[in-house]
Amino acid sequence: MTETILLVVLFIVGVAVAIWVSYRVFMRGDTDPERVTSRLPQGFKADWSWRRGDTYVGYDRGRDRIAIVDYPHAALLQPSEVRSVEQLDESVAWIVHRWLVLYVAAPPGKMRVWFGLSSADRESISKRLKEVIPA
Repeated sequence: MTETILLVVLFIVGVAVAIWVSYRVFMRGDTDPERVTSRLPQGFKADWSWRRGDTYVGYDRGRDRIAIVDYPHAALLQPSEVRSVEQLDESVAWIVHRWLVLYVAAPPGKMRVWFGLSSADRESISKRLKEVIPA
């Protein structure tokens, strides 16, 4: 019985180590934080920001710029270039995903920032954006 338990534990540990090694080897440069970082401009220092998955929004008060990443798209804009901000809920298999949709002057014209399942986080960032963006 102890031999069986030992074999099961070794198998599970072996699978976990194999998954970790393959992730480190094959996912290099393609993780969500790396995707966002590769799209942000050099020297962009956000006073506040939000990143979830491969989406990002941040505001640099010193230079009055908003950086938005909706991988593979990215934009660095003045607040006046953001036309509007809308909240969007998408339901997938009864699970509601929360988004902020920013309509911008630069292509692609519409960029989305994902908030997972949290409406409170989305409300917080939406409020901050509306303070920055002129009406």
